[in-house]
Amino acid sequence: MLEVSGLVSGYGRISILRDVELRVEPGELVALVGVNGAGKTTLMKTIAGLVPASAGRITFEGSDLTGRGAERAVDAGIVLVPEGRMVFPRMTVWENLMLGGVHPRPRPHREAMLKRVFDLFPRLAERRDQKAATMSGGEQQMLAIGRGLMAQPRLLILDEPSLGLSPLMVQETYGALRRLNAEGLTILLAEQNVKLSLAVSGRGYVMENGRIVLTGASGELAHDPATRKAYLGRL
Repeated sequence: MLEVSGLVSGYGRISILRDVELRVEPGELVALVGVNGAGKTTLMKTIAGLVPASAGRITFEGSDLTGRGAERAVDAGIVLVPEGRMVFPRMTVWENLMLGGVHPRPRPHREAMLKRVFDLFPRLAERRDQKAATMSGGEQQMLAIGRGLMAQPRLLILDEPSLGLSPLMVQETYGALRRLNAEGLTILLAEQNVKLSLAVSGRGYVMENGRIVLTGASGELAHDPATRKAYLGRL
């Protein structure tokens, strides 16, 4: 589904990513793990067309998206839920969700998608008329994911969805991700929470200093003593 090969990108003259190779097959939940500053966010933004690639190639369902920009990525069905949630604070839950479905492709299906989001996150249904700014961090993360789902993604990319959340909210959020993946949604998940992300994913990539340094089945990455010590820290 998604194939990243030889990818180089960054900001201005500063290259962050160096020869990155990554793939995601349909129906997979793939984890991208690494410490803060490893390049995970830059990779997510480059795949989503927000950061231009200076070399390499991004292919999605057979189409070359390299250098095509965010609009083309959204057209193809790639949806990024960014780090920090970035909901519209003065808008209600309902208004935030409706904006997620404003693209011409999902727009005719907004009501059906809204029901799906409310089924996945009943708390959002309870707070549909509440302004996003008045919600907890965990509730805002649910809203950010829900807004992404309103765009009917074929590939949902999540950047640090557990950041700043309470353990209870993390459990609830990841329960929703498991359910979405079980229903067939393809997910690429970037996280510093290595233990959690490897527990829910089938395969994983370890990023360090802008490069992919390890890849394999998530269970193997989580339990291999050498990789735990060198890259994954204390789990």
